[in-house]
Amino acid sequence: MQVPNDRQRPSTPPRKKRRRRNTAAIILLVVLLLLGAASFFVFGVNKWSIRFHLHGEPEVTRECGEPYKDEGADAEVTGSILDFVHHPVAVVISTEGVNIHEPGTYMVTYTAKFLWLSATEKRKVTIVDTTPPVIELKHIDDYYTLPHHPYEEEGFTATDNHDGDITSRVTSEERDGKVYYTVSDAAGNTASAEREIFYDDRNAPVFHFPDGEEVFLFKGETFKDAVTADDDADGDVTARIQISSNVNTAKVGTYTVNYKVSDEWGNEATASRYVTVKRKPAAAPKNMDPKKVIYLTFDDGPGPYTQDLLKILKKHKVKATFFVTAAFKDYQKLIRSEYKAGHTVAVHTATHDYEQIYASPEAFWEDFNTMEEIIRKQTGCRTDIFRFPGGSSNTISANYCEGIMSTLAQQSADKGYTYVDWNVTSGDAGDTTDGDVMYENMMNGIHTYENSFILCHDIKDYTVKMMDKFITDALKEGYTFLPITSETLTCHHGINN
Repeated sequence: MQVPNDRQRPSTPPRKKRRRRNTAAIILLVVLLLLGAASFFVFGVNKWSIRFHLHGEPEVTRECGEPYKDEGADAEVTGSILDFVHHPVAVVISTEGVNIHEPGTYMVTYTAKFLWLSATEKRKVTIVDTTPPVIELKHIDDYYTLPHHPYEEEGFTATDNHDGDITSRVTSEERDGKVYYTVSDAAGNTASAEREIFYDDRNAPVFHFPDGEEVFLFKGETFKDAVTADDDADGDVTARIQISSNVNTAKVGTYTVNYKVSDEWGNEATASRYVTVKRKPAAAPKNMDPKKVIYLTFDDGPGPYTQDLLKILKKHKVKATFFVTAAFKDYQKLIRSEYKAGHTVAVHTATHDYEQIYASPEAFWEDFNTMEEIIRKQTGCRTDIFRFPGGSSNTISANYCEGIMSTLAQQSADKGYTYVDWNVTSGDAGDTTDGDVMYENMMNGIHTYENSFILCHDIKDYTVKMMDKFITDALKEGYTFLPITSETLTCHHGINN
């Protein structure tokens, strides 16, 4: 069968064409209406927004100084009708305004954006100060407070988490054996602490002797015992002193007085001191010329020639002063002979060893007391007169202890002793062994001074041999020889150490 070509096909009627076009237009219109309705529903009726979801509580309270880390938040886009739509959105968090060190109310801000939408959310952060300060008490090892005395602070500090160091705000009150401390910070938080006071008294009372550690008085005088005692805790405890004494001022000799006292805690102190009753010095001759007085002094004995010297002195009825040592034990009994003959016996040194004597003040007085005890055994009396080895002006002592002579001079006065130097020397200390030279030295010296304190040594035979001539000639010239006593206006050198 033969198919006809297009030219041979019959044409569509015009009515059918119009009908098709109308149908397509209707369909397009319906589609557009549906799309418009859907858009109106989605973008008109349904409201789009960004919703936040905070992690944690919307209001947070933190203690001042406590680190704050925000828990964060999530955000999403959703619709009011189409709430099944959840589109996540990035969140920007701002915590810059939160100051954890300063009490107050702060806001953490959360921001999110999507297309034309943007939104913010906030979390309230409150910084509070409810922490009380801290008081720390310092403790010193083995620290104690004397009974009846106020507590002396060992130290403390106070710190606060907001205010920092508030030690200066601490107040304290001592009562009932304790110390109570209190402090408040700026927020009104208060802290307190207490310290129990440890009381103790470890020191015994101390004696004081206003008239010296040793007392010297002349026979017949009244002994008035001046002694006081004080305690670091109890104060003046003089009334509690117990005294044991056998002093007899009618008899020449050295007596020991013993003292005892206790404080309230049972600490006991004891002390003793010597009281020496001296014989009264002989009265100066009535016809004595006060401008012609000689004090003959002899150091370093007694020795082999002392007995001969005593005979010469006895022959001329003159008195001298002997500064004795323990150098010659076989002749120590001559100390008694010197004393009985009416001469003054005084301390020089037990050892005459400069290195030992001047090592310290304590070493000096140890040597001194050794010699004092020897004198007491020989004479029955201690002496209040002495001569420094080398004299008070010596410089050799500086080799062993700087400033010791100044110290000893002061201590000797405190102890009630009188030291004696010289203004005339015979030269027998090493300058000469010639008796004639010594004689001239001494004669020139006494013509220079109204009161001559002459340095000689009775352990030198040439000194003793020339003494008879010197005494004879001095007496012819009207000089008076006297022994040194504590009443004598003595001769002192300038101290050089």
